[in-house]
Amino acid sequence: MWAKWVFISNDNVGNAYYYEDTKTVRDSAASEVSTWQLISYNEALTAPNGALTQSVIQDISYFCKTGYESYKQFYIGYYSGTGGSGVSVEQLDTSGSQWDRVIPDTMSYVLYQFFCVPPSP
Repeated sequence: MWAKWVFISNDNVGNAYYYEDTKTVRDSAASEVSTWQLISYNEALTAPNGALTQSVIQDISYFCKTGYESYKQFYIGYYSGTGGSGVSVEQLDTSGSQWDRVIPDTMSYVLYQFFCVPPSP
């Protein structure tokens, strides 16, 4: 792997979520957090081009303003191995994508909470 990935959580099917702590940027004035995330899958999935993938790396931002909780993906790379290993099977510039609302009780909500809600003292 090419980055220092820090574990965040597993989802309900055991896929593992990580972030790159040295590349996380918090812009308090804009209520935004930008980071790189790695999702490592338990089972192979299919990338948009049809290739098998076991992990993705994405450049993603969270809008942390209460009532407007959302996220936007700017880039996604698909890899043949777990943990971002193996070969790159596809890369997509997704910077033109829309902001998506964070839905409660989903993995996007867990990730939003991780990046946007300060830990209790």
